[in-house]
Amino acid sequence: MNAEFECRKCGNVVPFEQYKVDRFCPHCGTLLQLRRQPKYWIFQFNPTIYRWFDWIKENRETEQWLTSQHAREIREKDKVAIWASGNKAGIYAIGEVVAKPRKTTLNPEQEKYWTKRGNLSKFREKKSVIIRYLRVFIDKPILEDTCKRDPILSKMKILEQPQGTNFPLTKEQWNRILELLNAKHEKI
Repeated sequence: MNAEFECRKCGNVVPFEQYKVDRFCPHCGTLLQLRRQPKYWIFQFNPTIYRWFDWIKENRETEQWLTSQHAREIREKDKVAIWASGNKAGIYAIGEVVAKPRKTTLNPEQEKYWTKRGNLSKFREKKSVIIRYLRVFIDKPILEDTCKRDPILSKMKILEQPQGTNFPLTKEQWNRILELLNAKHEKI
């Protein structure tokens, strides 16, 4: 069994073998709990509504994203792929959720990148998360036609029903994105 257990008090992580011997944290004595495995998501933006490419060129490390769908399921440490819709649709970055979804106004630094100011009210009405970027690859994206031809990625929900902001990915799809990303960047 590959399960891991974690201490909710000090954050210590122990493997299943150690948990079988002692169900309490070896550091602080707190009862251990099953460690939640991350989920995987695609967050989509429309470049005609949100100028993400301009935002990211300023070397932003974190960014606020709406969680219009799946807010109850998205959690800290979940993994995220960033998808642009439109003529050059595809995956342009990967990141990680750094805090669970909550209702808050849009980060003021991001406001100027929205072309349709009316959409800003959604941030007061719906929950949003902060994403920390792990890799941004705007010069070598994984384009939509590549995804459609790939036997694993062709089953992504964003390709089946592209209306929305957040879409779940399977672990297999996430691993395939990483595989393609690494292959693209080894050819430099």
